[in-house]
Amino acid sequence: MRYLVLVLAVAAAACGSSGVTSADVQKLNALSQDVSAAATTYGTHAAAMTDTGSCSSAENTYDAQVRPMVGQIQGMGTAMDDEMGSMNHMSDADIECGAQAMMAELDRHKGVACASATDMAPNKAEAQQHVATMTQWANHEMVRSDEMGSMMGMGMGGMGGGAMTTGHCVHNPDGSYTMQP
Repeated sequence: MRYLVLVLAVAAAACGSSGVTSADVQKLNALSQDVSAAATTYGTHAAAMTDTGSCSSAENTYDAQVRPMVGQIQGMGTAMDDEMGSMNHMSDADIECGAQAMMAELDRHKGVACASATDMAPNKAEAQQHVATMTQWANHEMVRSDEMGSMMGMGMGGMGGGAMTTGHCVHNPDGSYTMQP
């Protein structure tokens, strides 16, 4: 009889959780906050760009800082989404999608940043559009970490993220990502 109880307990534990800990949730939140802060700082630097040299320097520094953070979030995405599913919140299991969206946006921006060699206005406009997109996705990830932490019984006060409604990440057939209500 004890063997049967042990087998059932192990099976229930395997089905009920993906092994995400409160430290994982806090790390997701911190990384998302760091991405948002770095993007905002990049936007400030981009607004002051005067030539393609300063443009390239600002973009390369920013990319080197943010890309590894987004990579870490990508690495956490599947487990986080599995945890959301185990808590019966499959509609909110889009952390991996949000991370993929941020990486796709970094790649897109890298390809077009500083494209104008003579007029900084389009370069500045591109940088500001990128900042808006990255901060939207980073905020989405913060909201998901707040939501997950709350469901796990964590005191999420002060972790950042704001409201619990940012929409849902959708990977479109054309390869783009959008936030749907």
